[in-house]
Formats: sequence, structure tokens, C-alpha cells
Amino acid sequence: MAAAAMTRNQETGARAGDDSITATLPQIEALLNEWSERMFDSEYYEQMATELRRLHARVRVHHAASELNICGESEDDIPPELLREQARLRDEHSTILGGLDRIIRSTDALADQTVEDKDVFFLRLRELLATMRRHEAEEDRLFYLAVWRETGGES
Repeated sequence: MAAAAMTRNQETGARAGDDSITATLPQIEALLNEWSERMFDSEYYEQMATELRRLHARVRVHHAASELNICGESEDDIPPELLREQARLRDEHSTILGGLDRIIRSTDALADQTVEDKDVFFLRLRELLATMRRHEAEEDRLFYLAVWRETGGES
């Protein structure tokens, strides 16, 4: 890998060239923080739409890969509560994708909307990002619980 690909981006904490959801969220959040200065800039909404489409693509890839087995265990060896949580998180991907679809569709005409409509858009976007952060934390928790069990943390 190139040296640039191995360095950390100081703003996002992600590796340069990182195509993960985790790397995309800070970029969208940084754009959100510019909103008050750029609310009448049509280029701003184009940038936001581009980042949201990138996020949508990454969530689709994540959703397609979510059929992963917890730490390589057979379903018979996984406690039912972890299986239920895994299924709930897998099902939530569709809800997140639907929310992203709605937000992306509304960015096309956002530059011409009223300030109030823009406020609603950005509140919905912040809510979706918070949902995605929570979802990500729950997936991480589930993964680490499975690793802990597999390494002898619980019999």
C-alpha cells in the first residue's frame, strides 16, 4: 500500500482511502457543521448529496455482507439472545437504507426550499446519523461479546 493510504486522516480518524461507513459519517457530519454558512449555496447541497450517495452505497455493501456468522460458530453454539440481536440488527439495515433513500431524494430540490424545510431536512439527517452510530455501536458490542465467548469468557 502507498504511504498515503496508511496515514490517518486527522479529521475523521479514518485511513486515507478507507471505504467504510465509519469513514463516511464524519465527512457528512463536517458538512452538516457548515450548514449555517452555506445554506444558500447550491454546490453545498450537491456535495451533501454526493456524500449521502457514497454512504448509501457503503451501507448496501454492509447489508449484503451482514449474513456473517458470529465468530465462525455454528448457529447451534450461539446463545439465542445473540442470534436475536444479530437478526434485529440485520433487519435494521433495511430501515436505515430506506431513511437514506428518502433523504437523498430530498436533497435534489433542497437548495430551492425554505429555511424551515431545510431545518427539517437537517434534523432528519442528524437523527439518521445518530441511529447509524447507535447501530454501529450495537454491532460492535455483539461482535465483541461473541469474541469474548469464543475465547473462553463464558461457557
